[in-house]
Amino acid sequence: MAVTEELTPSGNAPQGASKKKDKTHWLYIMVIVAVVLGAGIGLVAPEVGKSLKPLGTAFVALIKMIIAPVIFCTIVLGIGSIAKAATVGKVGGLAMLYFLVMSTLALGIGLLVGNIIHPGEGLELKPYEAGGSGDSNATVDFLMSLIPGDVPVLPTLVLALFVGFALQGMGKAGEPVLIGIQNIQKVVFRIMMMIMWAAPIG
Repeated sequence: MAVTEELTPSGNAPQGASKKKDKTHWLYIMVIVAVVLGAGIGLVAPEVGKSLKPLGTAFVALIKMIIAPVIFCTIVLGIGSIAKAATVGKVGGLAMLYFLVMSTLALGIGLLVGNIIHPGEGLELKPYEAGGSGDSNATVDFLMSLIPGDVPVLPTLVLALFVGFALQGMGKAGEPVLIGIQNIQKVVFRIMMMIMWAAPIG
């Protein structure tokens, strides 16, 4: 019994079923709309805007939660996949040089703007008193406690460097671990994309 397949004129299977539509452009539009709505709520109903603060706090907490796993997986895979340690040192040196140059440039811009424009001049700010608001909500506090705390970045980076070099030294024996971390990285990036879709609300 013959089995027939519908082919395109070029002889290949239809590409429409295999390709997924990129919906990320909707995220950009939603973020812009959310910024406008947030500014409008802040001007028209400031109290309502203040009541929505936990949403922004939760979004920032989710971002902090995902930073450490992203750094760990990326560094381990980057180092563990390179055959020679000398190449890692070269790449690391270039990355450090780039970091120093960009940090110096950013500091220079900050000093320049601060000394010329004087942002915040004339504002009458009150000193912050920790725990003095008394507006805590038990339900909001409970929901916020469900989000894991942010993991320190520098210790995560150091651990990732050690793990990466260890897997590099293991050679073929370390490849299954690298494949496992690569799969974990896919999950981490999927979680990050889920968090990004909450950006308009945050």
